[in-house]
Amino acid sequence: MSNASNPVVDLLPNPIESPATTFAGVALFAGVFLLFMGFKECSGRSSHEMDSGIKKIGLGIVAALVGAGIAAAHALSANAGEVAG
Repeated sequence: MSNASNPVVDLLPNPIESPATTFAGVALFAGVFLLFMGFKECSGRSSHEMDSGIKKIGLGIVAALVGAGIAAAHALSANAGEVAG
């Protein structure tokens, strides 16, 4: 016995149209995660922890910039395709 009047809830999101968008999102997430981890380690007392934190902050900045660059380039190419088409 099933109730057809109940709406169906999708647990998974719809697939993204472009793998570039997915990669940009993963890179942005990794960058922000590394930034927070780096700031946490920089507040440590030993110089080894501070050096590791500074490396994570640098890597986080690079990852976030790569992700933002990919997202911006994909958005520009998508808008150019809509204008031309």
